[in-house]
Amino acid sequence: MKPLLRIALTALLLGPAVAPLHAQDKYPSRAVRVVVPFAAGGATDVLTRIAATELSRRLGQNFVVENVTGAGGLIGAQQVVTAKPDGYTLLAGSPGPITIMPVIARKPVSYDVEKDLIPITLIADSPGAMVVGKGSKYRTIQEMLAAGKSGARLTCGSSGVGAFSHLNCELLKSLTGLDIVHVPYRGAAPALVDLVGGQFDFIIENYPSPAKLIESGEVRLLGVTSAARFQLKPEAATLVESGVKGHVMSAWIGLMAPAGTPASIIDGIQRETAEGLKDASVQKRLADMGVVAGGNDPATFARYLADERSTYRALSERTGLKVD
Repeated sequence: MKPLLRIALTALLLGPAVAPLHAQDKYPSRAVRVVVPFAAGGATDVLTRIAATELSRRLGQNFVVENVTGAGGLIGAQQVVTAKPDGYTLLAGSPGPITIMPVIARKPVSYDVEKDLIPITLIADSPGAMVVGKGSKYRTIQEMLAAGKSGARLTCGSSGVGAFSHLNCELLKSLTGLDIVHVPYRGAAPALVDLVGGQFDFIIENYPSPAKLIESGEVRLLGVTSAARFQLKPEAATLVESGVKGHVMSAWIGLMAPAGTPASIIDGIQRETAEGLKDASVQKRLADMGVVAGGNDPATFARYLADERSTYRALSERTGLKVD
């Protein structure tokens, strides 16, 4: 048989077997499930839906958000950990089930967050905002800390034990050595109402929660807990700048996948998410919510999460803090 004829026959025979393989390799070829481990309507849910809409538009398949609630986000995270690692089940990760509970929970969580989940990319983040009521005598972080060092009784509100705002209270206490009294509430809204009413001195809450009160002048922003100045409020000093070395803490939302998900899928989702988040209308929506768009690569996101866990781990070791 002539060489050219042999090649032609070989290609003809292999063609049908090769084609389906290429078709199967195309991702995504069907709808993708994105698990939000909290109820609909909250910040995690809203931000995830924004990212899912962009991914659906860019990749031509539906990225369907599903709310799986319970145990502070641990149940939804566990569902993703045990899902098939094929890119068709993703997690909308957030501090509770990813950087807080795996480190400071009294009972070990049911998964190893560093081995069982792969970081894909940050969707958005924001710092904690240290705010006081408009009638407060404190106008800077330094003034408040100086008063505490001089014996003034400082009170720090929070949205509940184990919440972002509570952990910020504990971090500030541990880094400054001040005897700050923690005043827990059932959520950020009632805590902020009492802050406006002067029932306690300050709160360090995720920036979007007091954002409208800051703009209206009902509360005064003293500073933020980001490592660098917050781009939505560049005039606000960081706690680090104000003398509280090591007080860096952020609230974030990001995409994650089960361990074993192919790197090509991880990289593709990251790339398309990052491009979608560059859209001007998307960035405006996020800014209006008080958060900054993400889009970092998987390795950078992994380091970001490791730094967050390190902060909470050190806090727990210094103070003995554990939460149920």
